[in-house]
Amino acid sequence: MSLLLDCRKYCQDFGLLSCQAVIAGVSGGADSMCLLDILFSLSEESKKAGSPHPFPKIAAVHVNHGLRGDAADYDENLVRRYCKERRIPFFAKKIDIQSIAKENKVSLEQAGRDARYSFFEETAQEFQPEAGPVFIATAHHREDQAETILMNLFRGTGPDGMCGMQPIAGNIIRPLLFASKEEILDYMAAGKIPFLDDLSNFDNIYTRNRWRNQILPLVADVCRKDPVRPLLAFSELAGTDKDFFDKAVAEIFEKNASRGGSGAYGLPCEVIRREHRAIASRLVRCLYSKRFASGTDLTSAHVSSILSLIEENSNGRRISLAHGKVAYLAEGMIFVDELSDLSDADTYVWDVKGGQILLCSEETPSEPLAVIGDITSKRVVAISKTSFEVDVILVENPEQVVYNGRTWYCPEKDLGGAVIRTRKQGDWFSRAGCSFGKPLRRFMTDRKIPAFIRGRMLLVARESQILWIPGVSCAVGFADEISGRRYFESLSIEKNKLSVQDTELYRITIKDRS
Repeated sequence: MSLLLDCRKYCQDFGLLSCQAVIAGVSGGADSMCLLDILFSLSEESKKAGSPHPFPKIAAVHVNHGLRGDAADYDENLVRRYCKERRIPFFAKKIDIQSIAKENKVSLEQAGRDARYSFFEETAQEFQPEAGPVFIATAHHREDQAETILMNLFRGTGPDGMCGMQPIAGNIIRPLLFASKEEILDYMAAGKIPFLDDLSNFDNIYTRNRWRNQILPLVADVCRKDPVRPLLAFSELAGTDKDFFDKAVAEIFEKNASRGGSGAYGLPCEVIRREHRAIASRLVRCLYSKRFASGTDLTSAHVSSILSLIEENSNGRRISLAHGKVAYLAEGMIFVDELSDLSDADTYVWDVKGGQILLCSEETPSEPLAVIGDITSKRVVAISKTSFEVDVILVENPEQVVYNGRTWYCPEKDLGGAVIRTRKQGDWFSRAGCSFGKPLRRFMTDRKIPAFIRGRMLLVARESQILWIPGVSCAVGFADEISGRRYFESLSIEKNKLSVQDTELYRITIKDRS
């Protein structure tokens, strides 16, 4: 049985069994039963050989989609019997795929795939604590690969999509990806291994089945040769190019990427603009994959839109992507993130270069979130619609002057009537030490603060004058070492000789609510 030997070598070449356990997805069809039998045979072979490296534990997982009535139950029982006879751990789950597809507004194919992989991962987690690395094995073969490449092409994938499936991707392994359907059927016949034909594989209402049963045979008829071989040859060439570009992109990304916003990676727009589009588009895909672990739902149209946004270079702009994801510009950098992460009421901190911007759950310009005048007597007051509280103390000695992005020092005379609130029309900001000011709206634009968080930023204000923007700048007093030194110099006071009588200086700190 050459398929067994070929599979053993394929697994060794790509390290597909470098784990402690393998969870095999088994439907009961020829492909998955072949996969399970080969894994079991390799395991038994390893025991007889007395290998110093134990073969991974094998388990089988079956999902009954509930679409074919008694036939689906028969599939499950066939796999169960096979596993019982060989003492292979077996896990099964019955799911109403039709209801899930309707509820999530996706196709039966997509709902089924999502349910299967969810159950595979769930089962793998049961092995994880005791077994260490756990891989999930699927039974994709050469013809599946060719179908995937062709489907990707007409979905509008980029060149990387033409590489098709990989032998190993994350914790997913495909030990039969090198094998043809004919080789699999020959193996099954020679070993008299039971399997069942899933009649739904011949139902052309499913997209993949139409490619398999209609399009590929038509291509074979027109070309007068099997289309699988040239598709796989093209995939191999695309893979070689991908390796080259991946290395180049990884170097650029590692050198220039930084975190911002809700923790997502960002890249300077300038870096992307100076690269050839072949590199620039891959940098965008790399950025997306770093945030979401997969780039399958980022289409070529999305990449083009993001590159146009980068060329436009309008800070604060954002565009919508698939499934509630967005791309946005901030501080001259491009980010991708979940829209919910950017607007969630529970998100109160926005990271920026050198500090943090503090946010409340919503824009509330008409009501103060805290009144500074009350704080001087109560000391600590909660800031409504946030997870913060504000602490105010009178500075009595130099050791009380410490600097961080959430602390501001202000003379008592400037605190009268001050409140913590969000922005409102007519707000004006004049940075400490400057002889002129500007509308808050223009200041935020100049500082490249993302437009979609401006309305939630915490501000300390007296009427329309902004006194302090936590994490950004202040108009009076000081908030960092440089502005502190200037402040004391303006009063002709040395910091180490500070006294209450000299300044009546208050320290205002915004901290997480205890």
